[in-house]
Amino acid sequence: MIGGKRLAWLLMILAGTVSFSQGADPRRQDDKPKLSRRSPFSVEFEVYAGGITGDSIGAAFHSATRGTYGGRFTVGVWKRLSLGLDYMYSNQSRTYEATTPAAGPLPSGFLLMRAKNLNVIAGNGEIAIVERPHAKFYISPGMGLARNGSRDMTFTTPLGTVSTPIPGGRAVTFNLGAGVKIYPWNHVGLRFDLRDYVSGGGTGNLSASGGACVAMFPPPPGCAVNNAQSFFGTIPVQNNFVATLGLIFRIR
Repeated sequence: MIGGKRLAWLLMILAGTVSFSQGADPRRQDDKPKLSRRSPFSVEFEVYAGGITGDSIGAAFHSATRGTYGGRFTVGVWKRLSLGLDYMYSNQSRTYEATTPAAGPLPSGFLLMRAKNLNVIAGNGEIAIVERPHAKFYISPGMGLARNGSRDMTFTTPLGTVSTPIPGGRAVTFNLGAGVKIYPWNHVGLRFDLRDYVSGGGTGNLSASGGACVAMFPPPPGCAVNNAQSFFGTIPVQNNFVATLGLIFRIR
C-alpha cells in the first residue's frame, strides 16, 4: 500500500493549492466538475526531470535515491479527464542480499543481486479538481510495468568470488500522483508532479547467463548462482516517491 505519510503530504499540498486558487478566483456556479461535459480535443507532449527516493526494506533490500527523467503524452478526452502514457527512466541502483548454506565441499556463501537502472511505463488518468484559464490542479492514478535492468549476481564464499549477468526483472506497478499544470503561454506550459509508485517484487529469472559455476574451484553440481531463486524468494513490494518538473508542449 502507498505510505500513509507520503499520501498525506500529497493530499495536503493539493488541498493547499486548491484552497489558494479558490480564494483568489471564486469558482462560478457553472464551473463544477462534470466528467461528462465534452471539451475540445487536446494533445500534449511533455519532457520532465526530477528525483526518485530509495526504498529500503529490512537489512537485505536497498534502493538508492537518484535522479529521473522521462516523457509523457497526454490526450484530453472530457472536460476534466485526460488520459496519458508515461515513460520514466532512472539510474537508481537496487541491491538484494541473501546467504547460502554450505553444500558438499562448498562452504556457506553470500549472494548479492544488483540492478543498475529502473524503467517504468504506465498509463495514467488525469482528473482536474480545479481548472482556471492558465492553471489546472489534478489528481492522477495509473498503472503499468516496472523493469529493473542491467542486473548481475555476485556469489562470494571463503574460496573466492564470481559474478555473472542475469536477465532484467519486471513487475506490475501502481501509482497515485497529484500536481499542478501552469500555462503562461498558449502552447507551452509547466507541470509540477508528485507521485508515489508501488511495484511488485518482479524477481524474474535469476539463472546465471552461462559459465559462472565453472569458475568456482570447481563447485558441486547445482551451483548456488544457478539456484538463486530458492535463496531470494520473492523480492519485497517496493514503494518509491517521485517528484518531477516538466515542460509541456501543447500540440493542439
